[in-house]
Amino acid sequence: MAVPIERDMAVSVAEFLRTLPGAAAASFRAIGAPGTVAIEGPGLSEAKADHGVALACGDRRVEIGLAPQEDRRLGSLVLPVTRARIAFSGFSRDEAGRFLACFDAHYRRGGG
Repeated sequence: MAVPIERDMAVSVAEFLRTLPGAAAASFRAIGAPGTVAIEGPGLSEAKADHGVALACGDRRVEIGLAPQEDRRLGSLVLPVTRARIAFSGFSRDEAGRFLACFDAHYRRGGG
């Protein structure tokens, strides 16, 4: 896929980075990518804005750029929002769609 995807993630940058290893491994498994997922970029404990990470597994690569964290206010409720720009290389359109579906599920929050 040549066109990057943008997502408003309802998580802080720190939470995004903590969740990333599990989300990446499951998402690559969802497309049948064999091997270990490598995560490149700043240490996952460094929750800085304006940085990105790259995920690689075999000949497939996903680059994720993170914008500075913002707050979304709904009355007195304040939620963190981190915009992620996701770019794929080595993926078919179908694989990118399956990867994103699994990736998004790892970040989805439920309540009740």
